[in-house]
Amino acid sequence: MDDLSGTRPDLLSPQLMAVSKPPLDLLARPRLVAKLDATPDAVLLCAPAGFGKSVVLGQWLAGRMYNVAWVSPDQQDEPALWPSVLQALRQCPAVPDGALCQFSGTETNAHDVLNHLAEQLTAAEGTIRLVIDGVEGFPTADRDRWIPALLNQVNLPVQLVLATRDSTAVDPGRARLSGRILELHSRDLAFSLDEINSLAAKSITLLGTHQLGELFRQTGGWPACVVLALRSLRHAADVETSVGDIAANNRHLAEYLDHEILRALTLDERHVLSSTSVCRVLVAAQANALAGHRNAGNDLAMLADHRDLVEAAGSGRKVFLVRPPIRAYLRAELARKEPDELLRLHRIAARWHEQAGEHEAAIRHAMDSADSQLIGAILERHGATLLGSGGVTRVRRAIAELPDSVLAASPKLCLVAALAHVESRQPTTAARYLAAASRLWTENTPSDLSELRALAEARLSWFSGDWENQDPRATSDLAALPLSRQSDIRIEARMVSVTAAVVEQHYGAAENEAQEALLEAIEAGNGYLAGKVYLKLAGISSMQGHIRRAGEYLRQAEEKLPAYAWTAGAGRSVGALMHAAAALLGAEPAAALKFAATASAELGQLGSSSKGVGAAMRATVELVTACAHLDSGDRRHSLDGMRQARLRIGQDHLFAQPMAAFVAVMEHTAALSLGHAERAREVLEWAEEIIPGTGELCLLRAQGPAGISRFDAATERLRPLHAGAAAPLLEWTWLHVNVLECSIAIRTGRRTLAGKLLEDALGRADDLGVVRPLAIAPQEVLDLLVERAGINGPHDELAKRLLALRPPAHSRLAPLLTPREREVLTLLPSHLSQEQIASELHLSVNTVKTHLRIIYSKLGAGTRHDAVSAAYKFGHLP
Repeated sequence: MDDLSGTRPDLLSPQLMAVSKPPLDLLARPRLVAKLDATPDAVLLCAPAGFGKSVVLGQWLAGRMYNVAWVSPDQQDEPALWPSVLQALRQCPAVPDGALCQFSGTETNAHDVLNHLAEQLTAAEGTIRLVIDGVEGFPTADRDRWIPALLNQVNLPVQLVLATRDSTAVDPGRARLSGRILELHSRDLAFSLDEINSLAAKSITLLGTHQLGELFRQTGGWPACVVLALRSLRHAADVETSVGDIAANNRHLAEYLDHEILRALTLDERHVLSSTSVCRVLVAAQANALAGHRNAGNDLAMLADHRDLVEAAGSGRKVFLVRPPIRAYLRAELARKEPDELLRLHRIAARWHEQAGEHEAAIRHAMDSADSQLIGAILERHGATLLGSGGVTRVRRAIAELPDSVLAASPKLCLVAALAHVESRQPTTAARYLAAASRLWTENTPSDLSELRALAEARLSWFSGDWENQDPRATSDLAALPLSRQSDIRIEARMVSVTAAVVEQHYGAAENEAQEALLEAIEAGNGYLAGKVYLKLAGISSMQGHIRRAGEYLRQAEEKLPAYAWTAGAGRSVGALMHAAAALLGAEPAAALKFAATASAELGQLGSSSKGVGAAMRATVELVTACAHLDSGDRRHSLDGMRQARLRIGQDHLFAQPMAAFVAVMEHTAALSLGHAERAREVLEWAEEIIPGTGELCLLRAQGPAGISRFDAATERLRPLHAGAAAPLLEWTWLHVNVLECSIAIRTGRRTLAGKLLEDALGRADDLGVVRPLAIAPQEVLDLLVERAGINGPHDELAKRLLALRPPAHSRLAPLLTPREREVLTLLPSHLSQEQIASELHLSVNTVKTHLRIIYSKLGAGTRHDAVSAAYKFGHLP
């Protein structure tokens, strides 16, 4: 039972295990005590052993035992219910001595006896709490006679409190219908995650977050199991070390479960629980198959209804979940004593799940069965379908379990393996499997294999350095994919077409095709593919510079794709990269660096191609990282990082034009702001070759003259943009144009026009979700923003955010230096004299002195040492 023979209750039964009694405050359950305090009605606590029924009652009644009569069969050699109740009432201090002397304990008419008892207890001081702890320990005939009578006797000045392990021991039917009983079951008595954490802290058991979650998952909050597990973990060396299999590795817990729980079961009940321990979730037919007889499902239902060792859930309570410690203990027992039987049960489970259409569970059990032939057979039949529903990690692990002999005999398995590794962004491995499939190809290969091969080749082509000569849409096999009988194949084929359209910058066609794919995925109920399509749509918007819209699509992709699929597929790398670019353009450099680091961690898997997807992603990560460092104030190496990203991009690279536009605008603007005119010219010459006739090129051509106050020339070079003769590749390029024209208007005294241009820029920034061009705007533009504070209408919040982003005066962007001033500055750290500098540069000493005076003024320096320090800080010196 749950009590200690009339002493203070504990979670663990002392009859079976000698475990020291913890203090009551160690296991305080104020939430439950408050519930008990609030009810004047009868109370029923029904849960298996070790759920702390007696502990809760002990805490509730602590300090007020005066009117408590406690009954337990553990106190009786030959327990009989009525004599035990009578003895407990006589010993209760609130019942006057001799008040019950007329009762002998041999009475059998419960109704009459309780009426008479009610009369005798009127002399008692208040209501008596009659606690019957361990009701199931009394004879059935006694229970059936006295418990219903006690529950339904309304005149008796007694609050009846019943605790039992077996729900059949008490029938609270009438009391339950009339609402006169408070019931607490195992779900109410189980420890919550917070309670386990509190208990661990009080018992000086230091747990890490992962350990705490694992402990809760493995014990299901079963209090006795939690206590025993904590005792074994008390001296754990590392709070982040895995807790392991608690039920299998903790001898005390295993003994407790065996002695207190499992020995009370029939052989049939234990066999059913043992046979089904390989599955976490069960239905009756599945239990029947595993146990080998037709009554296993009924046995689980009885264990759920009567003993609460199994949870019945779902519609009609047809789904069964055996309590985690019991299941883990029995599975570990099979592994230790009957390993072959455990493998056999996993094979049965694998076949049952396959027939039920639960293919991922089938693969999991096949892997646990260590049967490579079974793994291969299930993968052959369902591997492609699993990939289409997000099971890429499971498929890859199953492939890794197969010996070469199984793979070498099956082109379909090789194709499934190739697609799994393409999905995981591992093109090199995918290409090896695709080559293996090709070696096994015959003229009589079934059409479904041709579809898989076409899809694998098409998706793999984007990672190739020769991607521009491998248009996947040109092959007859891929052209047939939209007519496939498999919806996932059709959707994947559409996504290949989407990528091809994006590469060709046919964004409208790409978006239309993606929307069609999304509609088909939603109609098919395939959340995984819907999430992938949302990721494609995010990429399309990002390529055009619509960052806000890209963010919305990315959020929907994250909602659709489960965490495991997001990590295993494109989400982790591509999603992190889009988050990084959005954070950079949103003027959040710290977040940009964080996301860029996540994306960078995945780049090693993308193959060595210098032109495909991998190269495009590497260039983008490098660019975002360099720009984020610049925006964070670390200017020394930012330009070098931007150059490295730019040199990765050629005209024959995947996504070359939008990426080139991104790099060119970022690096050219940064070079001018840091006074590196030569670098700015280098970027301009590169852009003229790779993005001719674009709006970005117009912007770059205008930024140089504007920096040296040639405003007419700058305005003229922007004219093709406004005339429609040149269009920007990226929508947010217009923001840079707005900022440049606003600066020109301010510096030429046209403040009304400047205000209008600033208003347009704020509106566009709001629409696109891009604020960086305004955040790094020249000081005169930011000063105008300050002047207009409070009059920016619907964009006031954005204006306030921009003002909050302004760097302090000492850390603002470096002043411009002329090329000759930069030449003089580069020689300052050398400790050459002014005469030596003049000789080195073929200048007069007076000219050098003039340059030095201007340099000191621009850098805010008073000495040569100060000028060198300021030059390093502003990025003028590498």
